[in-house]
Amino acid sequence: MKEIDGRTRYWVLKEKMKKEKREKNDKTTIFLVYYLGQCGCGFEREVTRKIELKETQTLDDLHEAIIYKSFGWDDPHMYSFFFDNIPYSKNRKNEYSCHPESNFDGEKPKSSNIKLKYLNLRKNQKFLFVFDFGDDHQFGIQVEGFGKIQKGKKYPLILEEKGKAPEQYPDYEE
Repeated sequence: MKEIDGRTRYWVLKEKMKKEKREKNDKTTIFLVYYLGQCGCGFEREVTRKIELKETQTLDDLHEAIIYKSFGWDDPHMYSFFFDNIPYSKNRKNEYSCHPESNFDGEKPKSSNIKLKYLNLRKNQKFLFVFDFGDDHQFGIQVEGFGKIQKGKKYPLILEEKGKAPEQYPDYEE
């Protein structure tokens, strides 16, 4: 197979980006996010969020919508999305991570590089989101459906909130 030089690769990417700009990107994805507790052990009450993102937004945008916008947490930590629904799965091809060092082995794509439209999401598809590997906050995510971008709205949109979000660092009695 012939090696592509940097100049050729640049023009191929530039043409791909031009084509993407011409395409109408007016779709959204609606996610139902439910808090599973720490270590996925359950939580004392139901906490769910319905969040809508543009298909051109990334998994990183979904993370920020969950943690900062809908849960009100403010301390940044590493996180991963597991599309095989298994936390810390050995199948790295199903994991998208935020940590800049995470791509050292070339197997784990970064969540900031993955646009939702390239994930080929399906209605009712489920996957797992783990935030803060020390405290191990786990969230189940289900693709609830798809929509169209509403002019004048700033995405991501929090469409629905049920239950009070837990504290990021709850006080544990000794």
